[in-house]
Amino acid sequence: MATATLVNQEIEEGKRLIDALNAAGLSVDSALWIYSSERESWQLMLTSPLCDQKGTLHTYKEIMTVFPQVEPELKIDWTGLVAVSPNHELIKALRQLQKEGDFNLSGRRMTNNLLSNRMWVDDAYIYQIA
Repeated sequence: MATATLVNQEIEEGKRLIDALNAAGLSVDSALWIYSSERESWQLMLTSPLCDQKGTLHTYKEIMTVFPQVEPELKIDWTGLVAVSPNHELIKALRQLQKEGDFNLSGRRMTNNLLSNRMWVDDAYIYQIA
């Protein structure tokens, strides 16, 4: 996943993982691929209330129990996953943008955007923001 270009296969694989997590009862509120030019890599950011309830480490463990259950096998590098609280600054800013713009960001690409909290988004593909 450490490529500068996010391809359709990665988007589809991310969707498969999100669907599997939701089916397993691990609620994913918001999900997006986010690119960092500083790290020169893409990360799949997932938010879950579980991060606030039981901590990030526990959330990662729960995600990893679902990984091997997905058929065919997922081709996502698990080291590129980021589990965060639904109150993460980026998620809050995207939620605010969605509310103020009165539109849904789901399924949209966002490139070179400055959000209201002065957070810069180099590139992102948004599955959902809740």
